[in-house]
Amino acid sequence: MEKNKSITTVIFILILFSLIHSTYATTFINEIMYNPSGSDNNKEYIEIYSDEFQFITNLSIRDTTSEDALELLKEGNNNYHLIVEEGFNYSNINSAVYSVGATIGNQLGNTGDLIIILNNNTIIDATHYYPEWGANGNNKSLCLLQSRWIECIQSPGNNNTIQTFMNIRINEFLPDPEGHDDAPMPEGEWIELYNLGETVDLKGAKLKDEFGRNITISETTTYQTIIEKEGYLVVYTNGLSGFLNNKELEEITLFDKNDNQLDKLSYSDSKEGNSWSLINNLWRFSKPSPGEKNPDDSEKSKKSKLNIEKIYIGSDNRSEFGDSIRMKVVIYKGNTSKNSINAYVISQNNEKISKTTKINLNSRYTEYELTIPIQLYPNCNEKYQNGSYSMILEGLDNKTKKNFRVEGFSKELCKIIKIGYSEEEIVSLMEEENNVETIINNNNNTTSNIVYESTGKKSMNMAIYFFCFILILVIIQLGLENGKDKN
Repeated sequence: MEKNKSITTVIFILILFSLIHSTYATTFINEIMYNPSGSDNNKEYIEIYSDEFQFITNLSIRDTTSEDALELLKEGNNNYHLIVEEGFNYSNINSAVYSVGATIGNQLGNTGDLIIILNNNTIIDATHYYPEWGANGNNKSLCLLQSRWIECIQSPGNNNTIQTFMNIRINEFLPDPEGHDDAPMPEGEWIELYNLGETVDLKGAKLKDEFGRNITISETTTYQTIIEKEGYLVVYTNGLSGFLNNKELEEITLFDKNDNQLDKLSYSDSKEGNSWSLINNLWRFSKPSPGEKNPDDSEKSKKSKLNIEKIYIGSDNRSEFGDSIRMKVVIYKGNTSKNSINAYVISQNNEKISKTTKINLNSRYTEYELTIPIQLYPNCNEKYQNGSYSMILEGLDNKTKKNFRVEGFSKELCKIIKIGYSEEEIVSLMEEENNVETIINNNNNTTSNIVYESTGKKSMNMAIYFFCFILILVIIQLGLENGKDKN
């Protein structure tokens, strides 16, 4: 019942307003900032346009619950009059500015509200706005353009115009890249823009930080200045040091070439290798995606994944003890500071039958396609049983396995053992700490093909070569001695 009564009251007010509006047709509500991004405190405002300056001295404003008289804070020199809350920063605004105390009415409702402008208790304008119209928490305002309320760029104290640039927004930025922040493009810090409107040339537009430092969009800060409809444009700091702060509060504002504000944001934190991305109208840490759509599921991109795609063994789908086998893996490193990956083979009772191959992956949010060798232990004394064994791949807080068969043993290795090397010495040689030489492509490709060879394998080969060399010397020496005996 109360709700119906409230609706009836609103309808009555609007009808009454329509009957008398012609008398005060040159005074009307022109712009509404009802839900700024972040805290609404000291940021909400209502702009009034009036040809008749004398009306403004007797005006008051009300919403559905309370009414406020206007107190002049600053005289203006144009037809715009700004109604603000206490603490509002109007230092760069040329229009007349009025205060109504701590809040406008009972605060401008984020779910919609009725605003009424009165002159000596006579309604001269009224409007009911709705969040569905836009400007809801995205630092935009509602503007009256061509008799319609639409979302627009904030323009307190200035004329509302339909600007080509008004649909450009800051979509993503990287304040703390891996490596040097002030590296030349395409490395270092960058800011990505997104175009919700028609194709436009942004040459001459500017990005400004809280300390007044500028980055002008030009051929030296981006690879092209034209941004297509629903397209992206990445602007690089390109050597400018400290533009995007890593720890302290920072504010970044985008202006068109005529110094009209297009977008603004603030942040106070960063994580190395993470970008701030606008996802579902919320700023989140995510995998950097310059020039591409921001990932819808930022949590998913943080998780690392390990996958053994194939183990290269014989056509009979088995391997022998003592073999050096290879496996193809695909590893996605997400948001983790851990780098190490281990690969080895175990039996069904978790007994290790190979040495460990270790690799290091440094770049976050990167997919690696690798071929990794694994050296199985020999089985000359038949310590291990023929059967199923598990290839283990672990690291980055993940672990996976793939089963394969191992049967028989390497006869060549056992021959070496028979002619001078004990099996313990061969195993000890292969169990040496694996100092892996890591080869990582440091360009922007997301997939790298990498092959690793352990120093243990190299040492094993050198031991065999050295033994053969000694054997040849022994044979030559025996031949010489036989020749002497004949003489």
